[in-house]
Amino acid sequence: MNSSASDIKSRQVFDCQPLRAWRYNTDKLVISDVIAPPYDVISPEKQQGFYDRSPYNVIRLILNKKEAADNDQNNGYVRARNFLNDWQRSGVLIREEEPCFYVYRQTFKDPVSGQTKNRSALLGRVRLQPFENGVIVPHEKTLRGPKEDRMKLIRMVKTNLSPIFGLYRDEGFEVRGIIQDPLNSRSIFQATDDDGIVHSLLAVSDPDIVTRLHKVMLPKKIYIADGHHRYETSLEYAKQTRLESGVSEKVIMPYDYIYMALVSFDDPGFIVLPTHRIVSDLGMDDRTAIRKLQEFFKVEPSTVAGLEKITAGYDDGGTTYGLMLRDEKAFILKMIDKEKTKACIAQQKPDIWYDLNVNILGHLIFSKIFGIPEARWESILKFEHTVGGAVEPVQKGTAQAAFFLKPPKVEMLEKMGAVNERMPQKSTYFYPKLASGLIFYSHEE
Repeated sequence: MNSSASDIKSRQVFDCQPLRAWRYNTDKLVISDVIAPPYDVISPEKQQGFYDRSPYNVIRLILNKKEAADNDQNNGYVRARNFLNDWQRSGVLIREEEPCFYVYRQTFKDPVSGQTKNRSALLGRVRLQPFENGVIVPHEKTLRGPKEDRMKLIRMVKTNLSPIFGLYRDEGFEVRGIIQDPLNSRSIFQATDDDGIVHSLLAVSDPDIVTRLHKVMLPKKIYIADGHHRYETSLEYAKQTRLESGVSEKVIMPYDYIYMALVSFDDPGFIVLPTHRIVSDLGMDDRTAIRKLQEFFKVEPSTVAGLEKITAGYDDGGTTYGLMLRDEKAFILKMIDKEKTKACIAQQKPDIWYDLNVNILGHLIFSKIFGIPEARWESILKFEHTVGGAVEPVQKGTAQAAFFLKPPKVEMLEKMGAVNERMPQKSTYFYPKLASGLIFYSHEE
């Protein structure tokens, strides 16, 4: 690669490089037994299941179990470090002999169409950049708690354990043309998870291909799909570590990079699923809720099948929603007047902000119509990606209502990023999730 670190930094381009990763030794274990989903989608029951599956499952690193006797000297973060060090010493984890890019493929069934699809990601180490540079762009808001948790972990393990999910444009399929069938690549593993998703990993170390990939990625703008908390944590971790060690900013350190999985918006296997909202308590009875909604929406009776139908496709500019109330009462909500909605919300926001259904749901329906302040949303909301899964708690009486949304168009990520706006939490669900346990990027070289 011809670009020097200082040259890359000065031009504020996207610096994606091969890395000498640590990875599981396939001679000693079965990969299907040791991979897991991202830490933030793992329930306590599933956490225990991954613990039971293998003593080397990545769960012990990304989400170590809390114990009653935990203290500053012995806790989940310390245990994660100890497991990582033990596995490296014993050969459960081995280090790549030379820097590689990796091609990560997932083969899965589309939950909506039932068709078999393939999605490809380029794995590499990426130079951290502040969001204001405009090269790496967030799309969701973050919370302090998860960042504090991930900071404790990265300080202890000094390793990126799971990839940040990044998206980029590849209109001419230039990147795809390189990674579709890379020359001189090595198959690392193929594994099937509990959902039947097949994960395969190839290592690419051919100097010509590595150089081509680095160069073709330089002008890309990257949108973070998943991993906002970990990315922001890594930015802060790099800043703190540099200050604590007294290392000059001119010296590029391993912690100035983060491990990312890069997927093209234009990949045929790229899917965004909706995230429906289950509401435990609206603060009023169902009849009053419908009456209040009718001031802004045409409320039409529907069925569960009707809810399935309106959630297909993509967001239509925040104008159509599904609603389920108790006694299996389903409704379709159609906005009457967009300008009236804007005037009621009265936020000093760009027009594109009002085209996102989760913003209208939160700031009009929850805050203005039902009088539920944003500070309470977290305590009354649960999230579900299937219509059936959101309908069930309402039918059982454990929730008062469920609101059904179309997934946002992928262009919304770009448009919101262009005006420096972030989407609310749980606005997007990129399917399938990336596995943890593919490779590990250590900052201790």
